[in-house]
Amino acid sequence: MAAIIYKCCTPFSLNDWDQKKKLLVILMMLMDEEDSVMLKWRIWCRQWLQRCDERGAYHTIFRELAIEDMPGFAEYMRMPYTKFVELAEKILPFIVKQETCMRKPIDIDPSERLALAIRYLATWETFQSLSFQFRIGTTTISQIVIEVCVAIYRVFGNEYLKTPNTTGKWNEIAELFYSRWNIPNNVGAIDRKRFVMQKFAGTGSQFHDYKGNESIIALVMAGPEYECLYVDVGTNGRNLHSHAWGCCSLKQVLHNIEFISTTPITGKYKTNSFCSHSRRSLPIVGTHA
Repeated sequence: MAAIIYKCCTPFSLNDWDQKKKLLVILMMLMDEEDSVMLKWRIWCRQWLQRCDERGAYHTIFRELAIEDMPGFAEYMRMPYTKFVELAEKILPFIVKQETCMRKPIDIDPSERLALAIRYLATWETFQSLSFQFRIGTTTISQIVIEVCVAIYRVFGNEYLKTPNTTGKWNEIAELFYSRWNIPNNVGAIDRKRFVMQKFAGTGSQFHDYKGNESIIALVMAGPEYECLYVDVGTNGRNLHSHAWGCCSLKQVLHNIEFISTTPITGKYKTNSFCSHSRRSLPIVGTHA
């Protein structure tokens, strides 16, 4: 074929036009033949992936643990089976795929989608590892995890991820911290974590951290019952942890609200300002007694 292309591209006169047209027709026929051969050998799905309904983790170990070993199920999914069923009842309507006139959706049970996403969130296994377990392609897994996470936030975001917005609610948190953990005048436990990521195109060294990785910083404030009060994600990894606190909206909220305890700490004779607990140093804002 290379010789034909070369001949077709060489200069020619009008007398050779008929010959050139014949060569072009031959070239087009050869190209069509190659395309048909490629289509014959192209595989839509790997064979071992097609046996997911028989040997995938959801259809084997997941169901076996749910029927025979409840403690084992809790260890595998990081939650009791009853909680999984309760979660599924609320989440499934948002992750069911609708059939369209263009194409049928991928035949993956909504409960399996939820189990796959929870397994990923509980273990942080790679998509490749989960692909071998559940016998689902890595690209499909990445889409499932995002869709399920969006559905979870949509259903439970306002209930479990609600930052207090009044002084009274912050006082309730401080009282519960003191009664349960014996930490007075504390409104939350703050910590940060770096998540390694694949950097975006054109960002240069923006996300390059001191460990040589590309990362982003997540800042979280937790309450006395392990509940999440506030989350800030997106500070680039090249900054210090204190920079994530300095840029988050929670800092300004705590700065604007007056947190003055009416009851002195045991052994003290004057009231003290509220504070937050962290294992790393953070910039101090506002007035503190």
